[in-house]
Amino acid sequence: MATYHEDSSQIDISKEEKDKLVAEVVRYILFKIHQTSGCPIKRDELTQLVTKNYRQRALPSLVINEAREKLSSIFGYEMKELQRARPSSTNQGRLSQQSENLSSVTRK
Repeated sequence: MATYHEDSSQIDISKEEKDKLVAEVVRYILFKIHQTSGCPIKRDELTQLVTKNYRQRALPSLVINEAREKLSSIFGYEMKELQRARPSSTNQGRLSQQSENLSSVTRK
């Protein structure tokens, strides 16, 4: 896994812009937790928040990881990535290919 320094060297945005994106993701997660009582949040939802104005490949992972750290250190929430297989009505053998990433946030 790449370290923070390696990831941030590939990103072409300022620290202030990155911090603003992290804050936006944390805010979204907190509102979503309150709104849906702990239902998993799709990683695609978080990625769309980040890539709305930026098209850099490594940016969503970097921002989501920093948001995970902030949720843990400030609010005491633990965010875990879950894998959920979607059932296929036509071909049950392709379940491993059809999965989606979900983030589950729980109190430590």
